Amino acid sequence: MAERDRDTQRVAVVGAGTSGRGVARVMASIGIEVLLVERTPETLARALQGLREAMDRDIGRWALTEAERDAALARIEGVAGSPDLDGVQVVFECITEDMKEKRAVLQELDQRAPADCVFLLNTSTLSVTSLAESVSASRRPLLLGLHFLHPVARIGLVELVRGRESGERAEAVARRLARRLGKEVMEVAEYPGYVTSRLTLALINEAVHLVMEGVATRDAVDRAMKLRLDSTHGPLALADEIGLDSVHRALESLWGELGLPQFRPAPLLRRMVSEGWLGEKAGRGFYRYSESGRRLPEDEDLTEPRLHRLLGVGSDGEEVDAP
Repeated sequence: MAERDRDTQRVAVVGAGTSGRGVARVMASIGIEVLLVERTPETLARALQGLREAMDRDIGRWALTEAERDAALARIEGVAGSPDLDGVQVVFECITEDMKEKRAVLQELDQRAPADCVFLLNTSTLSVTSLAESVSASRRPLLLGLHFLHPVARIGLVELVRGRESGERAEAVARRLARRLGKEVMEVAEYPGYVTSRLTLALINEAVHLVMEGVATRDAVDRAMKLRLDSTHGPLALADEIGLDSVHRALESLWGELGLPQFRPAPLLRRMVSEGWLGEKAGRGFYRYSESGRRLPEDEDLTEPRLHRLLGVGSDGEEVDAP
């Protein structure tokens, strides 16, 4: 095993959405230098601001110190556009969950990254083998799925997914990094949704149906599942934090791959996404949020009839004329 693999020092995280920011943060927290890559200067600036604000909220919860925040942020370098990957040992691909977009990005990264650079894909629903077809044959043994769960900084589990051509070195690097982060590695078969996404997405989708059908209010559904699962998040609050557009996209992917009814996106979810109610990042989803992403304490519990009036969706899922 090459000595460089024993102590990864420099990584690139491509895609600075919720997951990408989380991966960048945990890597920087253990002393690794991170290139955080976004498409444009504008989206990069918003991502870096969001990263700092999330860490500030953790300071407010006594989960992080200012010194730890400052040390981690000092190790993260934001890059807009096409990155220079010289000296990068591992690339984490964390862009949106779309096969076509991921393939295009991987093809470009393959041409830019050092020949011995390992690619770790943070996909939650897509085939690692299919994604590997977008890189050169020599790169495919160095490509592996490593799915971080949201929120990355707090969940002590990663799913490791081997593609058809994934090699031992890629797996060794992934496992070593996970151990350094204090994460438990669960190896799962390459199958749509793996384990955690398949279960979580079904739970979120069913929670949206319960609100849409008037079985219980948003707050009641989240409270019930927080108590039942001893969790910090209810399914609707979790969906807001992930991003309702990301949840919708992942459900569509599983619905297309598996054809199982539990993954057909609830009509209310579809309508919220179309209206731009994307969750925390948009200031509004099932809950309302400040510009810094903090949930507003005076937020009204939007019960089923009010949601329907606002969005023009009936309890049967059919669109109706909003007053």
